[in-house]
Parts: sequence; C-alpha cells; structure tokens
Amino acid sequence: MNDISRRSFLKAATGIGATVAVGKYADLRKFNLTTLCGSAEAAPAGTQNLITVVSDVDAHSQCRMRALVKGDKVVKIKGDPTDPESKGELTLRGKHMKEILYAPDRLTHPMKRVGAKGQGTWQKISWDEALTTIAKRLNEIKHKNGAEAIHLLHGHYHSGDILGTYLPRLANLIGTPNVSNPSHVCHLPRVFLEFNYDLGVVVPPDVAHTKCILLWGGNPEATNKPQELAIREARKRGAKLVVIDPRVTSYAKEADLYAQLRPGTDGALALAMLHVIINEGLYDREFVEKWTIGFDKLAKHIEQYPPEKAEPVTWVPAKTITEIARMYATTKPACISPRNALDQHTNASVSIRAIDILMAITGNLDVKGGNIVIIPISMGLEDLKLYDKLPPEAAKKKLGADKSLYSKISTTWPSAHTPSVWGAVVRGKPYPVKAMFVMAANPALTCANSTAVEEALRKLDFLVVVDQFMTPTAELADMVLPACTFLEQSRFVTYDTHADHSWNVHSRIALSPKVVEPVGESWSDWKIICELGRAMGYGEYFPWKTEEEAIDEVIKPLGLTCDELREHPEGIIMPVPPFLYTKLKGVFGTVMRKVLKMAAFRDYPDMYRKYESKGFMTPSKKVELYSERLKKLGFDPLPVYREPAESPVSRPDLAKEYPLILIAGSKLEAYTHSMMRNIPGLREQAPENLLEINPETASRLGIKDGCIARVESPRGSIRCMAKITKGIDPRVVHLYHGFTKSNCNVLTDHKACDPITGSVGMKSLLCRVEKI
Repeated sequence: MNDISRRSFLKAATGIGATVAVGKYADLRKFNLTTLCGSAEAAPAGTQNLITVVSDVDAHSQCRMRALVKGDKVVKIKGDPTDPESKGELTLRGKHMKEILYAPDRLTHPMKRVGAKGQGTWQKISWDEALTTIAKRLNEIKHKNGAEAIHLLHGHYHSGDILGTYLPRLANLIGTPNVSNPSHVCHLPRVFLEFNYDLGVVVPPDVAHTKCILLWGGNPEATNKPQELAIREARKRGAKLVVIDPRVTSYAKEADLYAQLRPGTDGALALAMLHVIINEGLYDREFVEKWTIGFDKLAKHIEQYPPEKAEPVTWVPAKTITEIARMYATTKPACISPRNALDQHTNASVSIRAIDILMAITGNLDVKGGNIVIIPISMGLEDLKLYDKLPPEAAKKKLGADKSLYSKISTTWPSAHTPSVWGAVVRGKPYPVKAMFVMAANPALTCANSTAVEEALRKLDFLVVVDQFMTPTAELADMVLPACTFLEQSRFVTYDTHADHSWNVHSRIALSPKVVEPVGESWSDWKIICELGRAMGYGEYFPWKTEEEAIDEVIKPLGLTCDELREHPEGIIMPVPPFLYTKLKGVFGTVMRKVLKMAAFRDYPDMYRKYESKGFMTPSKKVELYSERLKKLGFDPLPVYREPAESPVSRPDLAKEYPLILIAGSKLEAYTHSMMRNIPGLREQAPENLLEINPETASRLGIKDGCIARVESPRGSIRCMAKITKGIDPRVVHLYHGFTKSNCNVLTDHKACDPITGSVGMKSLLCRVEKI
C-alpha cells in the first residue's frame, strides 16, 4: 500500500456491498488434441500430457495457453479456446513460446566475468560458488557502506507472481529500502492516483458491456490481446470508438472520432473536455451531488480551459474536442481505457487526474459498461514482504523520495525511484550505491538516458544479473545467473489489478504449473531469491523447498492451495471479496463468510455501484475531485495543465536546435519490452527499429523511405532506418522501444520527472533528424 495502509484499506473495504448475481467457479469446457493440433492426425504420436498454463510473454494480457508435452519436451503450444478473455488467440510472441523455450542462446549455467566489463569473457561456475560469492560480496558491501548501498531492481512480472513478493522480502531482510522497477513509466502512475487520491480504488474499463470506448494513449492490438478482442466484439455490437493518440493507429483509422494531439498535452485535452461537459450540463448531477466533493471548485477551475484555448496547445480542433466530450458524456454506458503512454510524460499526473474526474462526473464509475471498481484478490493475500524488518532509519534513506511523492510515501510496493539510482551510483549522492542485483530487467536498454545508465552500471563495484539471455545489461555484469521461463516453474496469477485491462470476465486466481524441467541449470527467480537469502544468513525466513510450497504460503489466507488451484485450470472466482479471508479466519471466519455471502455479498462478484453501501475508499468516502490531501502536501488540489519539461513551448530555446517532437518507445506485438529480439521467428516480423516520419518532413530533409537517418537529442544520437508515413504529424517523429541497435533511450532524459508519480518524458521530448 501507499499512504493508505493495509489496515485502513481493509477497514474501508469491509463496508462494500453488492447488488447483482452469485459468483461461481467457471466451467471448464472439454478440450482434446483435435482442438489443440487442428486434427486428430496432426497430434504427435506418443503424446503424454496436455497442460494449461498462463502466458508470461504476452505483457499483461496473461493469455491462457495449452502446452502439449511428449516425454520431457514441449512439442506444441496453442491458445486455450476456453479462456474467456483471449478466446484461444495468442499474440505473436505467445505463438513463438516454444522457440523461446528452446532457443540455442539460452543462458544455461551460472557464469562469472573474467575479463573487463563488457568484454564478453566468462567462466562457467557452479551454483554453490555463485551463491557463496554473491552473498559474501553483498554482506561485505553492507558492512562497509551500509545496507542502502545495495539496490535490487526487477522488471517484467505479472500480478500474483511470487517475484513481486519475495524480492522485497530479501531486500527488507538485508535492510535496504532501495527496491525498484520501471513502474514509474508503466502502470503505476494511473494506479497510484486512482487508488490513493482520486477514487480510492482501481477502475479498469468494462469493454465487454460498453456502448462507447475512449481509447487513450495506447494500442491494445499490439499489447493486450484480451482488450483487442473485447473492442472487436464491442464494435460488432455497435459500440462507439473514440481514439486519442498522436499516431494514427489502426484503431484511429476506424474510430468514430479521433484526436491526433501533440504528445504530452493529454491533460489540456481532458480539461477542455471537462469544460464542455460541465458548461453544457452533460454531467451526472445525482452522482456529482451525492458522491463527489469539490465540484463547485472544479467548475470554476475549468473555465480557463475552453476548447478554443486548448486547440493551439493540443493541435486538436476545438470542434473535435467538443464532439468527443459530448459523445463520451451522452453515450451510456461509456468507459475510458487509459493506457501506458499516459505514464510517460513529465506531466503525467495532470492528465491522469483529469481523466479520473471525467469518469466520475459522467456517472460512469462502477456501472455495467463503465469503469468498474475492483476488489483486488491481492487484498486477501498475506503480506510476506517483512517490512517490519526494515529499520525506520533505513526506510528514510529510500532513493528518489525527494523527487517523487510516490517514492516518498509508499511503504510496501517497490518504490525507490529508478532514475535517481543512477546518480547515486555515479556521483555518490545522497550516498553511494555500490552493488546492484537485477532480475528480469534490462535497464541498460529500457531505462531513460541509456548513456547515463551504462555509466552507472560500469561504475558499480558489483553487479549481478538474472536473465534467460545475455542482455546488454548482463554483458556489464560481474556475475550472470540463468533464469527459467514460465513453462519451467510454477506460478500463480491474478486477474484484477490492471488499470487498463478490460473487465471482461470475473476477477480470478489461477495456477500456472510447471510444464517441463528447467533447461540446463537454469533456476526460477523464486528459487534464486530463496537460495541467496539462505546463503546470506536468512535461512529461517526462507523455509520453503519448492515454488508451490511458497505459493501455498502466499495464498493461505484465501483458504486455497496449489492442489486446489490445479483442479481448476480455468481459475477460481472467490465467492466473497478476498479481503474477508484475511479478516475472518478459522471456523468462525468460515461461518461469517457464509453469512455475509447470504446477506451483503449474496450477489458478489457481479456487483455494481458498490459505493452505495459505505462510499468510496477515500477519507471523505467520496470521489475527491478537489484533493485537500494533495494540497497539504504542496501539490495542486485540482489538475493544472503544465507543459512537458522538454517541449517547443517550455523550451523554445532548445526547439530552435531540436525542432521536432519525439515519441520514443512504443511497443510492437512481436516483442515484450526488450525481450525476444534474438528469436528468429519474431525478429522476421520486426527486424530493426524504424523512424516514423511524415512525408512532408522527410521531403524537406531529403530523406527517402528505407534510407538511414540520424536522430539526435540533447542526450545523444542514433542511426535508424526511416519509414515514411502519413500516420504521424509533420512536427513529430516516432521510434519503437527495446532495440539494442538504434536504442531510442539513448535520446531520452532521466532527470526531469513528474513530481507526484516520478514519470519521465519518454514520449514527449525534442530532437532533430538529418539524412546520412
């Protein structure tokens, strides 16, 4: 939790009632080899097992797939047609999972560096030597420099995955407050503001039942298979589609209304929409009067943001802004899918807060087809992170607490500010960071300002990287440890915590079991953490022998075990809100849950307008349009539009030299973040980065389609193949995310950030382009 503690959350949550239908286990349809392989004849001879797993390569889609295992080998993978979200479809990367599993360049044994950093000279070692060496070095650094000199960084993992529990557990036992991940530019800003200041809850879009979808700053076709399918079905039903995006995506081409805004001006657009809705009386008066505070102040505040003033700021015609506002406010129900691009601006908090207000005043909160209030399954899980082991004086040393409100007040989630870590390594301020332990992350490639990141990684006294392949980050390590894929370990997943994930089916918890034994000597992340913890002297806190024993410990408060989850590969829907399992334990708890199921929660989980019981989980029990809490902390109580830190408006001096706006870092369907570029079947789909540039701009610069151009920002320059397209404004160019060659993060800045969320400007910065 952040400023709302777990105890206060549970106290508030117990008042939530329900109003619609009875929750049940989903039925698992029959499945056979004909379904998997296409025909009975296509099934490989001697097939021994067919296992349901949840994909870990589909970003946060968590598509269910079926693995056909013969002996000790996976021989075929296909989507699971019984999955209510993915409906048997997989992304490109999901389809190539077998190729990833058996890639010839998989890391298969621990290695230590024997040459200079980055030279690529390694020596194979045993796990015993690796763990002993790492434990010794980390304990030495802790003794000499303090525990805070050790930083633990992790990347891609899913809701419910035990990496997110056990790595912070290890950090707290070591005594370091410095655990971080890329969440400041991915998902966290939206969740943080929704949950802590605006609504008290997380509200994903109910695309499956809506009549109007406002897709803001993202492309589910490339990143979220379930939402792609849900939008497709909604459109068949006749649902309206509104798209707000600087790039003309496939969704923009088919949209009923499309706003091609200037990157980083989302907040100005949202405030102008509020101006239209309030001044034309299109808001839900009953909801506003009963369930919001600060509306009068909001109404006065938005007078300074009419569409006519927003037009030159956003580049969106005032008429289009007005039409979008009217369509969203008058089409009932309507939902907003606020996506990842919103997190990657230095003014992220303004746009996110304004969008939250749009959802609220139009009466689209927690109604079927709107943005649904979820009760996360994670609220019922025992907190194993051991934050009581972190000394208070150590917690105060968290890096980035002076730059980001999130880093300052968060007490449980990994929350050190990753961009602040690099300065601590290089300059030793506010204190030196000497060691880094990196799991499932590739900061040398994916973090803003790659030049600064590489400088820091090279300067570390000790760097350990855990990964499946030799990444640019691993190449700079002192020790590299081989990690499993999700097919080689057991994990559990939950379907309820993503702010942009379609609320297509009931929230549920499922087991994704081990399918085959690990390749070579690779280990699961969980096993590496536990064994390192034991090697460092914390054996009593890591008593589990297997992943499933550890999972059993995490889900014990829910009254579940891995064995029970295994019997329901489709997942289990909790018959009452998960937090009741934590509050009501033992025989008495079982009885009380049954009573509550028959009374207040008889209609769970199909429940809407849950706030009508005891309000929203905010101090006022209402949606806080005007935030007194933010005001007391020194921030704007209402969203106030401010320019991105590096824009033609905020930096006209810089714009003279760097006249184009750069969007750096959109994702491709072929890859998850920076992973999988080494997989031939995927690399064929997108072999290299591309500079998307408008024909008008390309002509002026003498650039032709397919030629090599130089892209330069104040941080550095890269060379990239040009792709001429009318799908981008002449004043804007675009690069994709995660390529080692033509790495867009050579150009991005890690210093300027949103003071509330810590977001950096990866999608709104200045550059220049020239022909080579």
